[in-house]
Amino acid sequence: MTLPKFPQFKDVDLSCQEVINDFLLRYPLEASEYTFTNIFAFRFTYNFKISIIKNNLMILKDTAPVSMFCPIGNTQISDVLHEAVNYLINYKPETDYKPYMERMPEGFVNVYLKNNRNFTIEEDRDQFDYVYDVKELIELKGSKFHDKRNQVNKFRSRYRYEYITLTPDLIEECLAFEDYWCEVRECEKHPGLVKERCAILQMLNNFKYLNIRGGAIRMENKIAAITLGEKILSDTFVIHVEKASPDIPGLYQIINQEFLMHEAGGGRFVNREQDLGIQGLRNAKMSYNPIRFVKKYKVYKK
Repeated sequence: MTLPKFPQFKDVDLSCQEVINDFLLRYPLEASEYTFTNIFAFRFTYNFKISIIKNNLMILKDTAPVSMFCPIGNTQISDVLHEAVNYLINYKPETDYKPYMERMPEGFVNVYLKNNRNFTIEEDRDQFDYVYDVKELIELKGSKFHDKRNQVNKFRSRYRYEYITLTPDLIEECLAFEDYWCEVRECEKHPGLVKERCAILQMLNNFKYLNIRGGAIRMENKIAAITLGEKILSDTFVIHVEKASPDIPGLYQIINQEFLMHEAGGGRFVNREQDLGIQGLRNAKMSYNPIRFVKKYKVYKK
């Protein structure tokens, strides 16, 4: 399909999958946002729209505060950044915010923006992705994984379970589990969980159309945990979703370990996305001993 030229935009839907994936394959970015699955799943939450500027794919987040993601294309970047930010400045002048571009991964910033005096670059710690060694998370060896290893061993000694690779015929069960999880966690009281639920439902309901892999843990003939992910780079897998029954100790550790064993495709690294500045989530992600972060930045025009 042909995408509109900037400043015209198209809403994201399944028909965009091939063209977005083509850009991402030719110009891969290491940040977790840059997969068709992520853009598609959150298209209603953030009103994502796409356009082309000088052979670069642009992603507009059309919810307040309005912003754009990193250009995908690596051509005429300086001109593209100026056009994009000028567009944002004039897009909704009645809103009281400073227009910016966001989710700029460190590799892009270092190449195109490090010495550019026209822009102010602001580190966005809450959006840093956590990257881990797949082999370490599967084997859980050494003192730094002592607690995780104990949780896994206790779970296996107490419970019987079955790991299953997700297929379209299991989606209804997974949807029922998501309903249960949200009921227990009272998702409707937490805006972040409401957004997450919307994205998960999009991934599950469109599972057979998306380039993602899934896994589940079944206990006593019921789904007790699910996870969804996909390859983002040649050596890196990204986890989009990980949910487990909150009342079963060790289940999160089990679904993480089993999914990587069965679905990560021999990749060296796994990106487990960001913590959004939520302290409990940050503590949980740090407890798995990340080997590095994918740093991300906001970029403002001076």
